[in-house]
Amino acid sequence: MSFSIKAIIIYSHNGKIREIPLRENGLNIITGKSKTGKSAIIDIIDYCLGRGAFNVAEGVIRQKVSWFALHLIRDQEEVFVARNNPGPGASVGAEVYLRRGKLESYPKLDELQKNITADALQKFITQFAGIIENEHRPETGTRRPLSANISHALFMCFQKQNTIASQDQLFHRMNEDFLPQAMKDTLPYFLGAVDEEHFLLLVEQEEVAKLLRTKEAAAAKVISTLDISKTRISRLINDAKRLGLLEQHIQPDQEDIIDHLKSLAEFRFDDPAYIPDFGETISELRFQEKNIQQTLGQLNHDIRAAKEFLSDQTAFSREASEQASRLKAIGLFKNEPENPDVCPICESTLSSPTPTVKEISQSLSEIEIHLREVHKESPHIQKYMGDVEGRILEQTEKLRGVQSELRRVIVEDERLRSIQNQLIERARFIGRLLAFLELVEPDAETEDLDGEISSLRQRLEALRSRINSDDTTAKMEAALNLIGKQMTSYSNKLDLEHSGSALRLDIRKLTVVADTDDGPIPLNRMGSGENWVGYHVLTHLSLHWWLRKRHRPVPAFLVFDQPTQAYYPSDIVDGSIEQIARDDDRRAVQSLFELMKKACEDIEHPFQLIVLDHAHLRDEWFGKSIVEEWRGDKALIPAVWPTLSQLSE
Repeated sequence: MSFSIKAIIIYSHNGKIREIPLRENGLNIITGKSKTGKSAIIDIIDYCLGRGAFNVAEGVIRQKVSWFALHLIRDQEEVFVARNNPGPGASVGAEVYLRRGKLESYPKLDELQKNITADALQKFITQFAGIIENEHRPETGTRRPLSANISHALFMCFQKQNTIASQDQLFHRMNEDFLPQAMKDTLPYFLGAVDEEHFLLLVEQEEVAKLLRTKEAAAAKVISTLDISKTRISRLINDAKRLGLLEQHIQPDQEDIIDHLKSLAEFRFDDPAYIPDFGETISELRFQEKNIQQTLGQLNHDIRAAKEFLSDQTAFSREASEQASRLKAIGLFKNEPENPDVCPICESTLSSPTPTVKEISQSLSEIEIHLREVHKESPHIQKYMGDVEGRILEQTEKLRGVQSELRRVIVEDERLRSIQNQLIERARFIGRLLAFLELVEPDAETEDLDGEISSLRQRLEALRSRINSDDTTAKMEAALNLIGKQMTSYSNKLDLEHSGSALRLDIRKLTVVADTDDGPIPLNRMGSGENWVGYHVLTHLSLHWWLRKRHRPVPAFLVFDQPTQAYYPSDIVDGSIEQIARDDDRRAVQSLFELMKKACEDIEHPFQLIVLDHAHLRDEWFGKSIVEEWRGDKALIPAVWPTLSQLSE
């Protein structure tokens, strides 16, 4: 048994509460003029039951409402669920409030605080509707498995104004991508062609099939191993001989070859008498070599500099001696020249004045001082050069020793690496050998694979017979046949084109088909808007007749929005039937509501039919079915409710 709606509740921004009570069973009519908010009822219900998007049209409702809520009931269990109005321009609200248990009064606005996520709300409503764990698994494998939830169930609960008069779209939201296929996949579950036991068997079947695949893979592995073992044995024998682990006369085709391989698997490596340092000694010797070479380079640079200095000093001494010899001629002059600008010998005019005797004597004195300094430093430089040359010889000899040791260590290191590589290669060989022996020697788990595989195949076949797809198809056809008969019966109450023909619900194309003498006629080839509305109404009433008869987990309500739109003029005022000009149209409207009244009597409780329409018939039963009438100043949203901007003024 699923749930119905006890009331729709709306909160203003200043805390006022607007309650629209509904009867839990039977016909509920909300009638009124256009633009009073009737069409928003479906979007509000859909939103509060977990839909991700909020699709109420922009305008008064988005501006004046703070929260939307539903009071749901199933048997004696009650649930209050509310969602905040995302406001103008927004597509979804983030706040959800959920409360379980009997309600004496509705929560105040300040009590509505988020206590559940939108995803968790959808899961809760799915469970509250009675939808159990289920999963449709496409046979082709091109689509992922799909679990039916409340969103899929609601496809059968709403008929919006643009849907109920459509020739191409029979169910709610079937103009959205992927949803038609989702409905086709979930209908067998909702109509009862598959039940809870079916899904439990599917899970068991998957587990058994998975285990069977594992066992079959293990058996195939054993067979494959036996097929390739000869080639691998030959390769292992050759590798063992190459590594010195096996004598050369051993052949792969010997009867006891496995025993030989098993003995090799027990091979133990002796510890080597030496431990290679992996190049550390070589690195140290190369470092010493580099340092000695750098030292030699510096010493050679120093001795070159000393030799250059000594050479420069010798040249200076020679030049200075020559200068001194020339300057000593000053002794020939006893007196200063009378005119320094005239040569004292040839009496010619000089370009540069003749130096005085005093100046020449001073220059000679300075040169002699420099010569004495040079002669004093020369022995020191000679000694320094001898020391440097001695150090060069010492470092050169040291370099020869290091390089000799380096060559010896490199040879030894290569030998150690060769030994180590052989040990590593032997270890790898033993590892491959152990893996091979594990494969060719079946353990306890693989010894009885054939018996286990046979048992699992029998079990899987038994499960498949219990989940017979033909049986599911037969149940589906039976359900659709009975629904089709009810559709045909209801069509006799309406004056429709092809009325009285055998009607059926085509779930492959999600449409209504009339089987006539001239062949099948789908909905999109049936007459006009009046026919499309009539077939929508009788199809959904018949569908809910079956759902309630079989106690299926689809919400126990159905909402029709403007089913009489094709009959009333656009300037409708009071919705009276007299506003319809043609007699046959008035009869059609009367028949349409009488069919709804009869269906509510035929369909097992709980069932709630909510009709949002202009019409207001004069029949007493119609008046008793009205729960709200929005004419004059009355509407879904009271005119006195303020907007947020008005509250902030």
